[in-house]
Amino acid sequence: MDFVEAQKYVGSHRTEIIETLCNYFNDDTLLFWSDKPDLLAYQKEQWQPFLNMLNTVFKIDLVTTTTLFPAKNEEAFLQYKKQVETASDKELTACRIASAEMKSVLLALLLAKQKISAEEAFNAAFLEELYQNKFWGEDVAALNARQKSKDLLQKVEEYLKK
Repeated sequence: MDFVEAQKYVGSHRTEIIETLCNYFNDDTLLFWSDKPDLLAYQKEQWQPFLNMLNTVFKIDLVTTTTLFPAKNEEAFLQYKKQVETASDKELTACRIASAEMKSVLLALLLAKQKISAEEAFNAAFLEELYQNKFWGEDVAALNARQKSKDLLQKVEEYLKK
C-alpha cells in the first residue's frame, strides 16, 4: 500500500471519507457484545479498557448492546465525529485504512491517534474469531486473511510514526 498516495486521496476527499467513517459508527464491533456468558465476560475483560480510553481521552462515552440492534449513542457519535473532523490527513488516512481492515472505526481512531498499538487493535478487532478458534480449531484461510490484516495494521502503525 502506498500511504503517501492514500493520504493525498484522503486530503482531497476529506468530507466523503469523514462521512463514510461516521456511517459505520453505529455498527462498530466494540458496540455489539455477546449474550453468551463466557464470551461476554471475555469481551468485558478485553474491550472495556478500550471503551474507557475512548471516554477518557476523547469524551466518547459509549453504550453497548447484546442484541442485533444498535444502542443509543447520539452524544458519543457527536464526539466521535468531532475527532475525525479535526484529525490530520495522516490520521484520517490511517483511520480509513485500519477501519476497513478491522470493521471498527473506534479502534481505528485509537490506532490513528497512537493511543493503542497495531497489535492491540488487531487482537481487539478479531477477538471473537480468535476466541472461537479455541473451541472449533483454526481455519487456514481465515488464519491467512487475519495475518494479512495484522500485517497491514503494522504498516499503518509504522506510517503513523514517520
